[in-house]
Amino acid sequence: MSETHGHAPEGPARHRPLIPLREEGAEAIEPIHYRVHHLTSYRYAKPVSRNFGRAHVEPRATPYQRVLSHEVVVDPAPARLTAHTDFYGNSSTYLLVDAPHDHLDVHSHARVTVAERRYPLEQMSRPWELCTPEHWGPLMPMDALDFVHPSPRIPAGTAAREITEQVFTPGRPIGECLAELTALIHSDFTYASGATTVASTLEEVLAARHGVCQDFSHVGVAAARAAGLAARYVSGYLRTAPSAEGALGTQPAGEMVGSAASHAWLSVLVPGTGWVDIDPTNRTFVDQRFVTTAWGRDYADVPPLKGIVVGPPGATSTLGVAVGVVPEPAPGGPAD
Repeated sequence: MSETHGHAPEGPARHRPLIPLREEGAEAIEPIHYRVHHLTSYRYAKPVSRNFGRAHVEPRATPYQRVLSHEVVVDPAPARLTAHTDFYGNSSTYLLVDAPHDHLDVHSHARVTVAERRYPLEQMSRPWELCTPEHWGPLMPMDALDFVHPSPRIPAGTAAREITEQVFTPGRPIGECLAELTALIHSDFTYASGATTVASTLEEVLAARHGVCQDFSHVGVAAARAAGLAARYVSGYLRTAPSAEGALGTQPAGEMVGSAASHAWLSVLVPGTGWVDIDPTNRTFVDQRFVTTAWGRDYADVPPLKGIVVGPPGATSTLGVAVGVVPEPAPGGPAD
């Protein structure tokens, strides 16, 4: 491979991220412990009578992440608050506020531990063509096939095939493909908050070449699926740096884009390694700065909060979101 951890990539001028490879004798990095607080806040111009909602805000256990605790707190107090686990193993919270109210605050409190991610050189060096389903073997989970096919927000036959042709060239190692896909989206698309909405289509994003993390994740998934690979949409959070006010009201850590709210990236299945996560928004492989909450075929499977509000005709609302992902001391150890 032309790209390894700690070495500059070869090839075109586009700056590709380093692939986090397992290196013999390298010292392991300790897990990082985080306190996570996600607040979604609605303010209604006129009181509404009922609120139904489902939130995907609970971090999930993964090979690199352990969930120590989680709690959802809703104000006003809900008439119903229940948990549900979907087909992909994501936990969501259903809420019902069944009395007149002029606001809705949904707090998610969690503590998680995030470990280092490193991938084996041999698997990341295999040609990408050997990562398609016909090469998976009998031990691969069959639910991964869902992530090979088109989905409601990522249809087949899009302009993303042009990206596929640039990235997935014959015989290219899968690790280099993922690094190039990350860099290409980062360089060819402009991050512009407010330029798109959750209803914006993939074709609109591909035509305009701007959007936010959700859009860039859809583009990456579409390009990988067009090559015949399994790719899924991942939602979660980025590490934030605490301000003087505490966990909420935080500022981004370093140059990471998207740490003020929910974030999104994508994951591609590499046989022998598992799912490898990349973040085109920040031109990086996913590492210990990321906290995973859920994954699905596309955004529609795992929105942070969706629901139905029953209220007077023409009632309007304002939305506020605040996220804090703050390192805290390990049990019995010093702070990160």
